[in-house]
Formats: sequence, structure tokens, C-alpha cells
Amino acid sequence: MKQFRLFLLVLFVAPAIVFAQDNLEMRKTLPIDSAVQTGTLDNGLRYYIRVNHKPEHRAELRLVVNAGSVLEDDDQQGLAHFDEHMAFDGTKNFPKLGIINYLESIGMKFGADLNASTSFDETIYKMQIPTDSSAIVEKSFQVLEDWAHNVSYEDSAIDKERGVVIEEWRLGRGAEARMRDKQFPILFKDSRYAVRLPIGKHDIIQDAPYDALRRFYKTWYRPDLMAVVAVGDFDKAQIEKLIKSHFSGITNPTHEKPREELPVPDTKDPLFAVATDKEATNSRVTVAFKLDIEPEHTVSDYRRNIIEELYTTMLNDRLDELAQKANAPFLSAASFKERFVRTKAIYGMEATVKDNGIVHGLEAILTEAQRVKKFGFTQTELDREKKSLMSVIDQRYNERDKTQSGLYVSEYIRNFLDKEAIPGIAFEREIYQKYLDGITLAEVNALTEKWMPDKNCVVLANAPEKTGLTVPTEGELSDAFAKAANAPVTAYVDQVLDQPLVANIPTSGKVVSEKQIPEVGITEWMLSNGARVILKPTDFKNDEILFSSFSPGGTSSVPDADFIPTNTAASLVDESGLGNFNLTELQKTLAGKIVQVSPSISDLYEELSGSAAPKDMKTLFELIYSYYTQPRIDSDAVAAYVENMKTTVQNRSANPQAVWQDTLQVTLSQNHMRERPWTMDMLKKIDPQRSLAIYKQLYADASATTFMFVGNFTPDGIKPFVETYLGGLPAAKQAHAWKDLGIVPPKGVVEKGVHKGIEQKGITAVIFSGSFDWTLKNNHDISAMCSALEIKLRERLRSQESGVYFVQFAAQPKHQPRDEYSIVLAFPSDPKRSDELVKKAFEALDSIKEFGIDSIYVEKVRTEELLGREKNLKENKFWLGLLQTYYKNGMDPVHILDYPVYAKALTPQLIQEDAKKFIRDDNYVKVTLYPEGN
Repeated sequence: MKQFRLFLLVLFVAPAIVFAQDNLEMRKTLPIDSAVQTGTLDNGLRYYIRVNHKPEHRAELRLVVNAGSVLEDDDQQGLAHFDEHMAFDGTKNFPKLGIINYLESIGMKFGADLNASTSFDETIYKMQIPTDSSAIVEKSFQVLEDWAHNVSYEDSAIDKERGVVIEEWRLGRGAEARMRDKQFPILFKDSRYAVRLPIGKHDIIQDAPYDALRRFYKTWYRPDLMAVVAVGDFDKAQIEKLIKSHFSGITNPTHEKPREELPVPDTKDPLFAVATDKEATNSRVTVAFKLDIEPEHTVSDYRRNIIEELYTTMLNDRLDELAQKANAPFLSAASFKERFVRTKAIYGMEATVKDNGIVHGLEAILTEAQRVKKFGFTQTELDREKKSLMSVIDQRYNERDKTQSGLYVSEYIRNFLDKEAIPGIAFEREIYQKYLDGITLAEVNALTEKWMPDKNCVVLANAPEKTGLTVPTEGELSDAFAKAANAPVTAYVDQVLDQPLVANIPTSGKVVSEKQIPEVGITEWMLSNGARVILKPTDFKNDEILFSSFSPGGTSSVPDADFIPTNTAASLVDESGLGNFNLTELQKTLAGKIVQVSPSISDLYEELSGSAAPKDMKTLFELIYSYYTQPRIDSDAVAAYVENMKTTVQNRSANPQAVWQDTLQVTLSQNHMRERPWTMDMLKKIDPQRSLAIYKQLYADASATTFMFVGNFTPDGIKPFVETYLGGLPAAKQAHAWKDLGIVPPKGVVEKGVHKGIEQKGITAVIFSGSFDWTLKNNHDISAMCSALEIKLRERLRSQESGVYFVQFAAQPKHQPRDEYSIVLAFPSDPKRSDELVKKAFEALDSIKEFGIDSIYVEKVRTEELLGREKNLKENKFWLGLLQTYYKNGMDPVHILDYPVYAKALTPQLIQEDAKKFIRDDNYVKVTLYPEGN
């Protein structure tokens, strides 16, 4: 008896001890990753420093200001963003455009490597810099300091920048902006966020007194509201020393204004925000629940986040499955949980629907939530998502020493602004390993009740404004909740097809010849079935293999009558699954694997592309093999695809920019039948069975196919899969070729105006074109010329004329189907100034053709090219793109190494000569968008 009582004591006490230990463990504060050094200066400025070697010889720098548009006074609406612009228009140590000129002189590109952003709650300045020069690093920190407290705010500079800021404001105008203007006051009801959009108000931007901008800067740009983030390939001690020397001396205002966290008040009854617009192109409905921000400090908090991710992912899988069915209640739908603004999170469900389908779509997403609430998820769903989530975490962990610096920067910014924990991937993975398996269905299922409370609900409905479309009333939207709550839902059945992807292993082929190109680390194999395999093993990423293949033919190889079935074939197959698996079954089968493959058919080639983690290499090859040998067409997938296409096509002409793009396309192709925009009549020519037959025909013969692999593998390790799954592909060894269909731009000068839209918003494109002597050097030179001229055009149209927010000037040389080039000059602007700005652009181009270009622009382009090339050659994606270009065009890849030679040979004279040759005043197409009535 005594022994039995002791057993009972152990039975009931031991679990209590374990439970207490678990509770203690769960209450532990999440640590700060030991790889990041943090600190706070005496003036309150916070800093984060991390050494990271990806990319090499680069650093990401940020100045983060905990102040955004929500803090603006009534007379400052839009000036937080305006202040951000002024930081690039002159500071104490970098007068006028000195910051931009300096960063471009060290090889950085304005926009990509040098930029800033303003939101409701914060303003963030960003730079990427080279770190192999201590002088550059030191001067870059002077830039950060100047942004923090030394912006000049010259009256003339403010007036110049007004036009640029207004052009950015104009760029964002359109149907979505007009509907947002109606809905935000309801979504943010009774909060300051409702009346403080970061882009601001046109009249205030145009007329605000100079002191209104200076007042926001002086009030909110102060060290106790700032953080400096530095991640990159540098010496940590040097960076900390620079931060302290540049920022310790900045003082806070004597009577500083409190930085309040502004609330979004709770609402008891549901709110409805219905907005229509005659330029809207789709109908959608969102149900959103505003939630209190929950802390992210402890292990328990982190575990809660895992539960939330499992919930949204599983529900999204169900919504995706439903969308893939014929006659689905929505075209697409998603569930999400995210931080809304600083003081509120949001749980939402959104559906894009067919016209007149808003109420039905709302009922459908609410019904799916009700299904989860009543019956919960299934254990197989949960097990599958746990497996997938763990694979993602494992991949992040495996890449921990190859993670891009920018990803760390984003984490540290969120830590400063939102108090998000930064324990590091090693610690996060430990949490997953320890707690993921123990998460129960009950915990996940409980989130429906928590996230969809009886308050703080907002329903947003958006739709085109047109004849035949009925907009739902608030009553009809409200009724959808009751219908969903009372719907006779049944439990979800998780159907999984338990079969191998490839039931019968193919008869292997053999590598019959091998060629090494040691200069660039490439191996070429010829297989016994005629296929060619290009291998580029790298150590750029630990857990990544990228893949692509191509074979000549494409849509050009079929007659006009088969163009539409061919053009849609790859999409239909991709949406249908493979072999015996429909798309949903295929996705379930691939759960827990890091792998994906997709087919595509372009004008000249039939192709595959994809990626995989090395552990899933076999699955990658099984998918490749299956896309060649087991394509299928699923009737439900076809129906869903066609419905999506119909919705897109029937409303496309309402969008002014789409009409402009379509006009540009048909003009450049001289109305060639294969370049026509989609119409409802063309949709009737979609023929799934014909598409499948053509797909099988195009992919039936692998003998003319080139397969390319880049990433973490060895030739010996990949060889068995290559010989089995690629060498085992069918090979008729027939002739494969694309055809030149004669799609050429018109000769002479062609100018068209498109009059569409109610906003005072213009877009202009000028396309120069002609024949081209296609060589690697010529390709480089024409692109470099455009890069230099783009800087000149930006200076002229943006900095001098204050007429544009951005300008594009880019070359597109082509070798196939014929040697030709096109150069695109494009910019958005005030439509009243469109013609004037085109004239100014031509004047700038003519000046370069006549008088040449200063060598400083050549140096900027050369430095940017060489630094960019150095960085890009450490990226798998870049190498895969290079290999595609070289092998498609029949070039020896050893010439990849010639690029620096071309860059160093660039001269002002060469740019001038190319400008004369390629920018011809007598041969271009110009298409301009004007609003209706202009």
C-alpha cells in the first residue's frame, strides 16, 4: 500500500513540477541575438551593429526616425514626406544635390541603393555603400548625421522640390486612391490616422510656408526618436566609433514635444465602407477586425506567433483549394494577421470576386471561418503545416551565414519601432524544435473566436462603377454575417493522394560527353538523348539550387489559329497539377519540401524554371520529369482560370494606364495579331484540350533542350538525378526552331495621344528603335549610354524642371529573332506639361549628341557597373540569368569575364557616338496618356 501511495504521489506531483518548469521557461524574456551589438547614447539615440558578409564589401545603413505623418499639425499634411525629400536637396556638408552626387560617385544608384520612405509612424533613410574604403564609410556616416540634424531647407530648394513631391502625389492617384479616400475615414474611425495619409494634401504641399516644413523637422528629428542601423562587411569597432562621434553631440530640444502613441478607438457595431469607381478593375470585399497589439517579449509570445502562423496558413490553404474549383464563390481569397498601425493589429479575410459577387464572396469567406470555428482544422492539416513551417525555419537556419544584410536591417528596424524581438535564427529554431510539435489543434482552432470578436469589425467593399453592376447595401453586407453563422456547414475533409510523383522510374540515359570551362566554373554535359546540361556549382547559398531549361520553338512555331491555345497552355497545365495529382493534391504532397517548378511558353522558347533545397533535389527532378511526361488539364482549374481572365479582361479598359499600355503595344507591333490585348472574343478561343495537345507536342522531345543548374551541389552528387530523370526523357531528335514572325515597330515618327481618365495624370513613353550589331561589347555600350543619359535626364526633368518624380531611360538590345534595339524614355507627369517635358528631354539628348557628356557621368556609370558586377557575381539568380542569355544566344560563357574590360573602356566620346547613332529624331514612337477632355 505504501508503494502504491508513493506511485500516486509521483504520478500527480511530477507533472506539476514539469508544468512549473514549462511555465518558467515560457515566461523567459527572449534574448537579443548575440551577433548584433546594440546600445543607447546619452541623448537617447539607439544603435544596432552587425557584421555580415552577404553581400561582401557592402554595408546597409539606415537612419530610422520614429516620426511620420500621424504627428503632423493640420497645416503640415504631407510635410513629413516633404521633409524626407528635402534631406536629399542639400545639407550642411553636402550642399544642394551633394548627397546624391556623392553616392553616385562611389557606385551607388539613386533609388535602388539610396532612398527613403515615410509612413504613418516613421521615416526611414537608407543607403547601401561599399566598405573597402574607410574614407567612404566615414563620409557615409556624415551623410547619416546630416540627415539627422543638418538639412539646409533653403527657400529655393523647397520651391524646386514642391513640384517633385506633387508628381509623386500625382503618381499615386487613381481609382484605388479615390476609393481609399472614402474608406480610410471609416477604417480608422475617430483616429488621427484617418486624416494623415503620408502623401498628404496637394494644396498644402503646393503652398505650405517654409517654416511649416522646418517646424516638423525641428520638432521630431531628434536623437531620442532615432536609431542608426548598420549591417555589413565591416569592422564593428570602427562603426561604433563612427556612430558615437557623429551622433553623441546632437541634442534634444529643451522643451521637446511628447511622442504620443495615437490610438485607433474601438467600435462596438460593425462599420461598412463601400466604395466604387468607374476606373476600378475588380470587385473585392474585406472583413477586418481591429485587435490590440500583443507583446513580443517572451518565449510564450513567440510560441503564440507560431500558432497564429499555423492558423493563417491552414486557412489560406483551404481558401486556395476552394478558389481552384469550378464556380468558386471567389477568384482568390486570403486570411492575414498583421500589425495595422503602431497601436493596432488587424485580422482580416479578403476575397477578390466576380462582378456582382461581393455578397456571395463575403458569405463564403465567413462560412470558411465558421467551419473552422465549429469543426476546427484536422490533425493531418496541422501536421502538414508544421512540417512545412519547420522546413522554412531549417532553411533560414542553414542560410544563417549567407543571409542578406537587408533582412537583418529590417528586423532591427522593427525592434526599434515595434519592439519586435530579435533573438536570432538559432534561438528561434530552438523554440520551433522544442514547442512546434506540442502545439495542439485546440490552441489553433481557438483563434477564430479570438480574432473575430463582436466588436471592432469593418467591412470594406470595392467595385467598378458601371452599368449592370449592383453595389451591395450595408444591410446586405450585414446579412452575410448572419447567413454564414447559420449556414449548414460540414466538417472539412482533408483529401490527400498517397502516391509517388513518378510511379515508374525512367530508364536512365548517360552523360556521353563533358566539357569544362574552368575560367567560370562551368561544366557542360551532353546526354545520350541529346539534351544538354549546364552546371554551375556555387557556395553563394547553403540551401539553394536554381534551375531553368529552354528549347527553341515557343508560340512562334505554331500557326496563328493555334496561338491562343499555345499562349495559355503553360498556365493551364501549371494550374492543373501533374499526373494523377490535381493542384491541391500536388501542393499537399509537396508539403515540407522546399521545391517548386513551373512551365512557361514564350514567343521563342518553351521553358521550365524552378528551385529547391539540396535535400529536395530528387523531388526537383521528379517535377521536371513530370512536367515533360505527365502534364494534365483539370476541368475545375480551367474554369477558374477562365473566370479570372474574364474578370480581368472585361474591366481592363476602365483603367487609363492599361489603355495607354495597350495602345503602346499595338502601335509598336503595327497591330500584329499576336500582340493584340485580350478581348472577350479572344477568350472564347481558349481550348483546353488543344492547349494540352500543343503542350505535349512542344515538350515531347528533350533532345533540343538545355538544362541549367546553379547552386549548392556537386557534379557527382547531381549526376545520378540528371542521368535518370533528364537522360530518361523522350527524345525524337527532331528539328526545333523558332520563327521570325515579322513583328517590327513602324518606321518614321509616330505620335499618339490616349485620352482616358479623370485624374490630371499623364504618362509619356518615347521608344527609339532600329537595327543593331549585336555583340557583347555593343550590348554593354548601349546600356551604359542609357544609364549615363538617365542621370542627365533625371537632373533636367526632376531637379531643374521639377516636372517628374522619376524618369526611365533604358536600352533593350535583342539578338533574336533579329538584331535590333529599342530605347525607352518614359515618365509620368502633369498632362499639361507632357509635351513640354518631352521637348526638354529631347533638348538634353540633342545637347549630348552635339556637345558630348562630362566625364563625371561616365565615372559614375563605370563605378556602378563594376561594383554591381562584383556583387552580382556572388548571386545564384544572376548567374542563372547570365547562362540563359549566353546559351540562348550561342555565346561562349568564358566571355562573361570580359565585362570589366568593356566597363573600363567606356568614354564620353563613345557615349556621344552611340547617342548620335541610336537616338534618332526621325524614327520613334511616342504615346502619351492625357485625361479625358484634354
